[in-house]
Amino acid sequence: MQPAANRRLARWDRAFELTSVVPLAAFVVIHALDYGRVLLGAEEIGARRHPSIPALVTEALLVWLPIVGHAAWSFVIFRRRRAAESGSASILAHRIAGIVVGLFLADHFVRFRLPLLSGRSHSGDSVLRLAAELSSTRGGVPWVAAFHLVGTVAVAFHLAVGLRRIADRSPRLRESPVVRAGCLAAGVVTGLVGIVTILRLATGA
Repeated sequence: MQPAANRRLARWDRAFELTSVVPLAAFVVIHALDYGRVLLGAEEIGARRHPSIPALVTEALLVWLPIVGHAAWSFVIFRRRRAAESGSASILAHRIAGIVVGLFLADHFVRFRLPLLSGRSHSGDSVLRLAAELSSTRGGVPWVAAFHLVGTVAVAFHLAVGLRRIADRSPRLRESPVVRAGCLAAGVVTGLVGIVTILRLATGA
């Protein structure tokens, strides 16, 4: 492949990774702040009003549209990279985590975000609704809570690996122990905050 073509593919690969990391990071930061408030005892984490049009447009442009585009784009990337990355366990784990993240975000959108956007619920009720969902069981098994735990771990892993892959494109960042630790810390903090919040709401502790 010609150098110009290689550079073009590298730019597309970088854009592909950014369409995952940027909206996923935004999703994580927003929810980490909300979860932090829940852990501190907050019973409401939003205003009792419908989201404004500018807020909805910003959310769509910065979170949901990039995530949907990334999911669709991933099939093209997979076909192109399949032969070169077929033996990599870390790449396989990253892709499996990506699938879980996609399912988790889709469930989150339908179960929680869509009712807010349609006016059927208010963000001020989010804590009570989330606690009710997470504490529910079917056949004695808390399936929703279990899925949220798995989804949270997948989000944390996918985000940490995505950040590291972007950093690896720069020789200076790739060799920096601070950057490596930062990527790992982003995943660990995301996972711990999410897991602790889910367990607290599911158990009512």
